[in-house]
Amino acid sequence: MELSMGLYLLSLLNMARCLRESSYTVHLSKFSFENAQNYCKPGSFLTNIPNEKEMAKILKTIWDMNSKTATSFWIGLKRDKGICVEQHLPLKGFYWTVDNSTQSNVETWKTKPRDTCANLRCGLLSVEYSDSGTKSNGFEDAACKQEHPFICKRNIKLACPRPEILDTHDMIEPINDPYTRQIVCRSGARFNLTCSKDLVWTLVGNENMNISQLCQECKKGYRTDASRNCVDVNECEELKPCKHKCLNTEGSYKCLCSYNDDGICNGPSKPPTTNLKNYEYSNINRGKSGLTQPTSLPNDDVRMHETVKHIEESSGDISNIVVPVIIALLIFIVLLVIVAAIVKGCLMRRSRKLARRKAEAVALNGSSSTVKVNGKEET
Repeated sequence: MELSMGLYLLSLLNMARCLRESSYTVHLSKFSFENAQNYCKPGSFLTNIPNEKEMAKILKTIWDMNSKTATSFWIGLKRDKGICVEQHLPLKGFYWTVDNSTQSNVETWKTKPRDTCANLRCGLLSVEYSDSGTKSNGFEDAACKQEHPFICKRNIKLACPRPEILDTHDMIEPINDPYTRQIVCRSGARFNLTCSKDLVWTLVGNENMNISQLCQECKKGYRTDASRNCVDVNECEELKPCKHKCLNTEGSYKCLCSYNDDGICNGPSKPPTTNLKNYEYSNINRGKSGLTQPTSLPNDDVRMHETVKHIEESSGDISNIVVPVIIALLIFIVLLVIVAAIVKGCLMRRSRKLARRKAEAVALNGSSSTVKVNGKEET
């Protein structure tokens, strides 16, 4: 427990030590003193050089720029109008703009400042280059409206806010570098961020990208581009899902109908996934030859034609069921009529036979009852 607590305190001390470390940026673009000050803000300021250690870091930063063209750089050194040169002070009457300090422990001046109290003067760091590095020649003064390269120093009292990243992700924060972060998305993609001079997190290699969308997962039918924006996928070109004509839509696609020489519509090979708006559709105008004649329709006519087409398709589906049923009913009725005629014929034959037998029976009974009386037959 004591060991873990000790390690934890040690890590905090290391972090605190690293946070106190200053970082510098050298800008070769030439600005006036005031414009250079404004460029460094809000996360930085024109650098001060309070001691030899800070001077060594600045000289190394200049050397790492790998440019030996600039020999004078604006630093945050200034003397206001009405203040005279004071030779007994380390900064000769100048002061550091970051904290109004008039102290410095470095070998400061290359040449004595101009001995005037009537003008505003600003300070430059003069350097020279050798094969092994950059060497300081000390400070020199100049009119503040002159344009020179400049050196900004990170304001360690200001820190970048936590990056706002949408969707699930992990954030790796290096202990020895408070100005960088690594974002690991759920998909496994990794991105490196750096804190700009304006205290804004930017993507390394693409400063203009909206980092909040780094881990954003696109909806179906979309994919991320190089700027991590969701863009539409052209399924018609990539998947070729349709048998005939294919129309790409936002987030999906539509298979369009193709007509053959007999005017019969060959339906889509796959059902459409979304509704279409503002596209050219084909309307059937049948002439005497019976061939189809496609024409372009305006938007309102397209919707009306689609509605009519859906009704016609629905009617066709219903007729496919009704016609067989009607035929079956007709056949059934015909069969009933035939059966009824057969039954009726049989009944009529039977009734005739019965009538004949009855007549024969009556005739037979009548002959047997006849007698002769006085030579005449009487009944």
